[in-house]
Amino acid sequence: MTHSALAGKTVLVTRGKEQAASFSAKLRAVGAVPVEIPLIAIRPAAPEKIAAMAERINEYHWLIFTSANAVRFFFPHVLLPQPLPKMAVVGRKTAAALAELGLSPALVPDDYTAERLAAALVPHIKRGDRVLFVKGNLARPTLPESLRNAGAVVDELTVYETAPDESGRERLLLLLRRRELDAVTLMSPSAVDSLVRLLDKEADALLSGVAVACIGPVTKEAAERAGIPVHICAADYTADGIIKAMEQYFSMEGQ
Repeated sequence: MTHSALAGKTVLVTRGKEQAASFSAKLRAVGAVPVEIPLIAIRPAAPEKIAAMAERINEYHWLIFTSANAVRFFFPHVLLPQPLPKMAVVGRKTAAALAELGLSPALVPDDYTAERLAAALVPHIKRGDRVLFVKGNLARPTLPESLRNAGAVVDELTVYETAPDESGRERLLLLLRRRELDAVTLMSPSAVDSLVRLLDKEADALLSGVAVACIGPVTKEAAERAGIPVHICAADYTADGIIKAMEQYFSMEGQ
């Protein structure tokens, strides 16, 4: 078996409880020691509103999902099987959430960002096309704005809410003060915001000597804007991608 540069490294997993297990399993597979302390909590939003919108699903030409959570919180309200509008998703993970339901998207961009999805989708949009953007409460306005500029009529439906999770604050502070973490993984701008809030004025000191790994450029930008130095940024914006990037980093660092 190939020896991974992550072997023996203690890696903080900051995903919500529902998604942490699969990431931790991937880390263990390469010999890392995951420590799960969720920085965010995902909660369903207004089920009555989602159900009412789901009944009108065939009024739309396109359904857009920019996260697996959007798929998971929307489709329990949709009666399947039935004919559906064409679907566009931001990346493989979101496409996989559809696949679990026996569905497949018409469009998946090769770069997993809202900007790239917008650029890929705009050529397929005709003026007056109705688009339903299924999202979380913290979704950026980039995608709907681009589609409206292209002539689409875009409705936005919030199906889940992301909130800070402070339940692990004392444990996190203890691990950082004891220098027991080799890397901290950040999978979204909301995780960055929560980390900054939890560490407060101690952030610089506590993160000194710890490798900060971001899943992609949007999260990296949020971290740097908050004053957190980023050492690792995945080229492939997935759990596998961030693990590969961490392996490359620790291999080069020779730690």
